[in-house]
Amino acid sequence: MTEPGTGRESGREVRSARSAGSRDSGLADPTAMKDVENMNQSLNAMFQDKQVFLGNVQMACRGAVAICLVVSVTLVPGLIRGEFPRAYQDITLLGMVGFWFVLTFWKDVGTTIRNAWQAIMGTLYAVLNSFIMNAIFPGGAKLADHNGYRVEVAWLDLIIAVSLIMYMNVSDRCRTFALFYIAMFMMHYMNPDSVAKFSRSFQVDWNGTGMSYLLVCLTGTGLAILFSFVPYPRFITNAAAQDASNITVAICELLEQVIEIYNGTHSSSALHSKCEQAAEGINEKLKALEQATQTMFWEGFDIGQSGKRRHLMSTFHKLLKHLMDIIHGLELAAKVDDLADDGLLRQLSAEIFELSDTMKAILVGEGSLSVFVADCELSESEAKELHRRALELADESHRLSKAYTQIRVEGGEPTLGLHLLEEDYFIYNMAALAHVVSEFAVNVQTQQHKPITEALVDTMLDVMDPEAAGKNTNFIIRGVVSYMLAFVAGIYVYGYDFTIAATVALILSRFVGSALERNLGRMQGVVLGLVLPAIVMSQVPTCSGGIGTAVFLVIIFGFEAVCLYIFFSASARYAFIGMLTAAFAAQSFFQPCSAFSDRGSNSSAAYARVTATVTGILLVAIIDMALTQDRPSHVFQVQLTEGMAQLRRGFHHFYSGKEIGNPIPLATAAINSASTHALEAEHEPRYWRTPFPSKMAEVILGELQDMLSDLRILDRASHTFEGKHKGSLDVGMLFSETRKTDLFKTCIKDLFKQYDAVALFAKRCIEHESDEPNQDLLSYEHNVTAGDSLEALVEYMKEQVEYTDVPVLDDTRCRVGVALFVISCTHVRLDSIVGAILRY
Repeated sequence: MTEPGTGRESGREVRSARSAGSRDSGLADPTAMKDVENMNQSLNAMFQDKQVFLGNVQMACRGAVAICLVVSVTLVPGLIRGEFPRAYQDITLLGMVGFWFVLTFWKDVGTTIRNAWQAIMGTLYAVLNSFIMNAIFPGGAKLADHNGYRVEVAWLDLIIAVSLIMYMNVSDRCRTFALFYIAMFMMHYMNPDSVAKFSRSFQVDWNGTGMSYLLVCLTGTGLAILFSFVPYPRFITNAAAQDASNITVAICELLEQVIEIYNGTHSSSALHSKCEQAAEGINEKLKALEQATQTMFWEGFDIGQSGKRRHLMSTFHKLLKHLMDIIHGLELAAKVDDLADDGLLRQLSAEIFELSDTMKAILVGEGSLSVFVADCELSESEAKELHRRALELADESHRLSKAYTQIRVEGGEPTLGLHLLEEDYFIYNMAALAHVVSEFAVNVQTQQHKPITEALVDTMLDVMDPEAAGKNTNFIIRGVVSYMLAFVAGIYVYGYDFTIAATVALILSRFVGSALERNLGRMQGVVLGLVLPAIVMSQVPTCSGGIGTAVFLVIIFGFEAVCLYIFFSASARYAFIGMLTAAFAAQSFFQPCSAFSDRGSNSSAAYARVTATVTGILLVAIIDMALTQDRPSHVFQVQLTEGMAQLRRGFHHFYSGKEIGNPIPLATAAINSASTHALEAEHEPRYWRTPFPSKMAEVILGELQDMLSDLRILDRASHTFEGKHKGSLDVGMLFSETRKTDLFKTCIKDLFKQYDAVALFAKRCIEHESDEPNQDLLSYEHNVTAGDSLEALVEYMKEQVEYTDVPVLDDTRCRVGVALFVISCTHVRLDSIVGAILRY
């Protein structure tokens, strides 16, 4: 049968046939279909991995070519002439071009421009400080007899300048450049034998050391920007649009898989695990997309179409995160009850699949939201079609609600039922999914992006976050103490050598984590970057011309390409090592031809630099371990406890008839922080303590993330979606007078009794650092009465909740079912946490 005027089969018949076909082995071979599906997925994954690999290789080669071009300046006789600015005549200065190039260059245009901006701001800060000090005491210690120079004023300025840049919570790159050049300038300023020349009496000396290094910074960062465009640009805007489209497709596929599982077509723990892994992968991609959206500003500065595109991408990203929260609810319902062959919702499979198809048509494909977000425009016909689909989706959602209510009534279940709570939960989330997509599609074309002035102010956060200034006191203290000790050592031990303080500037980390392991890795990167070039230059006739010079350039290209590839593709732990190796090597390879004639002197200089640099790294490692107040494992414990406390507050607010409010963002921040510190705690030195229970932490954090998603769904259920009171809070109406009954109080008391016991249990076990038996572990008992009290409450509320013929998003019966289902699931999640503690 065809739909009138369309010439196609109805969605109900198509979906019914598909569901029946997938269950009937006589129509298709499920094993063969699954093999084909797995093969396609494997091929797609291989293709995407290959594209990422080739992209990283290409950008690494670009960077290596740029460094070879910089180094070749010293290999071409007479290229550096007197008419060039002093920065380009001084080999030492010019060698910093490659160094700063590596610290600025990245795989896309937007990030490279942002890195360059941060680097320039940091350099300007150091230049301005030097300019002011040379205006007060021109020439510094070198002319102390003539300018009234006072060393205590110089030390005071150094402390203030360093403390201020640490206090203002600037970006890591901006802080690195600022502290690096402050060390260099102030070391020259305080050295009575320095030959460095600076501006004096508020008059700019364009050939002075400060302006020369600013020119070097501009050259290095400018070269990085140039090679992000040459031979062709790789815009993060295009990559973000492609990623958004891929993520949307993955979300639609995940939704279909969850519906298939719930419909009973496919059901197994392996498929549930597959859905969970897919959801984790999508969430990771969404985090990367959020960062990419912020970086998009630097490719168009939100001018005209670029501003509209970035705003669309930002709002679309929020939509995708919202969808993932809701799909989590659907997956949870499917995991609780697969429904096998006699499930209630099997009768609605056609309507559910049709709703899913309409959502997919709105989200992906020709004229879809993902296309609109990528291209930032739709034709008039595409816009009308998108609007029509959105209205159609809303209508289908209402029809699904009515069909569900009708089935409940015809089946003799018009009110609540303990065995039907997951059905309420599933249908509610399907309706919420449709509502969110439909409203976004209707309103997205009329949204206005931020004015360019507001966008410019917001992007200052890429350099400085005033709201967070001074909040990380421990980091400020560690940074200032490490830097000042390095500066003192540079003066009194190494004879006014700024290398130690500059090294500290490079490796200061906002988060200590496994300080010893990180700093050992940094030491590897620095030593490799300093020693290997010295070995090469001692063996290869670099300035002999012909084959010797060619071999030297090939070695530089290969070395830098490998290091940059590690920087671009490895995990954060090893990427930093690759970056340091590439940066120090780029500077070490840059030597005048005269240096190669004296191999011994060249090796001695490299040895001295290695010694000073390693001293700086060891100094930071010692200060980190001495002054860090909390180990990552302890921070994990604190944040885990905070996350569980905020989740409890949120549940308590909801079941008390209050708006959930702040506990959701606070719990999100705490759980995310706990997840970050759990990864670092695996690598911290444990000494006499037992290994960090990473497996147990992973399970606990996973259950807390699920509870957080449940809390977001409860927050949605506490508000109306339609009618004249759309969006208003009406959580007090869900249980109304039932809250005063002993049954309700007992049910909620049982929930929080178990929650508090498990929270204390988890806290004590995470804190447990020995093999002695834990008394909480021995005394814990599962609350066996929780299920009975919930069942009694459901039976009581059957008489209290009246049947209403309204969409499920506003249906009190359905929303109460959602709230009761979350109680049941929370008990299960708490037991899962206990099980993880017992296993691990």
